[in-house]
Amino acid sequence: KMFYSPIAWLLLIVFAIQSGIILMSIVDIFVRVSIMGYHYSSLTSQIYTSNFGFLSKIQSTLYLYIPLISMGLFSEEFNSGTIKLLYSSPISNRQIVWGKFLSMMFFGLAMMSILIAEVFLGFFSIKDFDFPLVLTALLGLYLLVCTYSAIGLFMSSLTSYQVVAAIGTFAVL
Repeated sequence: KMFYSPIAWLLLIVFAIQSGIILMSIVDIFVRVSIMGYHYSSLTSQIYTSNFGFLSKIQSTLYLYIPLISMGLFSEEFNSGTIKLLYSSPISNRQIVWGKFLSMMFFGLAMMSILIAEVFLGFFSIKDFDFPLVLTALLGLYLLVCTYSAIGLFMSSLTSYQVVAAIGTFAVL
């Protein structure tokens, strides 16, 4: 049900555009500095994993996306009354929660696949690319998305209003 939502697809497209803009602005800075004659010893670290790098800036924008995706996980079920159908199905409450969390994990993988595509741009462009460093940072971002998703799922289970769930998730994050 997560990937049938137009909001999820819209946010995925906005995330791809925003992350592309962030990466290109960082690359533009490094190209301008290299034209002036400066050279960097660890270009992969500077572009991707430094405090002002690509993945750090993506981390600082993740809290904008996850509450908007997770706000309807349970609150929509409560509001429309379909939660009664879920409770009457032959699955347990634990399986319902795990199913919704797994859908958020797959959405997080879709977000990470966008970032992986942007990392491959650097892999083919930067000499001596430090792939393990960037993969470790991507794993950390994925785990952060999973953590934010768990918080959003919890906040969505507390209320039947999606806006309240989103604002509550923003407040907790």
